[in-house]
Amino acid sequence: MRELLSRWLPVMLWCLVIYMFSESSWFTGANTAHVLQVILSYWPFGGGEEEGPSFLNFLIRKAAHLTEFGILAVLVWRALFPRRASYIGAWLFATAYAATDEWHQSFEPGRTATPKDVAIDSCGALIALVIVFFCCRWRKARHRSLQRGV
Repeated sequence: MRELLSRWLPVMLWCLVIYMFSESSWFTGANTAHVLQVILSYWPFGGGEEEGPSFLNFLIRKAAHLTEFGILAVLVWRALFPRRASYIGAWLFATAYAATDEWHQSFEPGRTATPKDVAIDSCGALIALVIVFFCCRWRKARHRSLQRGV
């Protein structure tokens, strides 16, 4: 039971973090744009009403989507590993949770739910799992070469 909890508790906690991000009005596009505008106003080149800050806000928000669901996928992979379908299971879990997260956002004032965000979340999970896959392969190859004395 202790091992099961140590594997799945981080997943549950991260799902709660994602839920809280969706629930909070602090993370609406308008609020993050305002915070970014305030930060840029202290820089010599920032603070204007040009297209730059809104595009930067878009990039930051989408990078957050990629990152939060990439982390979720890695945590689920860790919980499922060494099962054969740990990569597929982790990606499916993260994608399904992304869809339910967007559905949840559709009920929150000031939040929008779009299939595009589910796709971005799913890509974030996939990118993270590809990185994990290659890191594991590299580690195995390195371990084998160290055992051979190469």
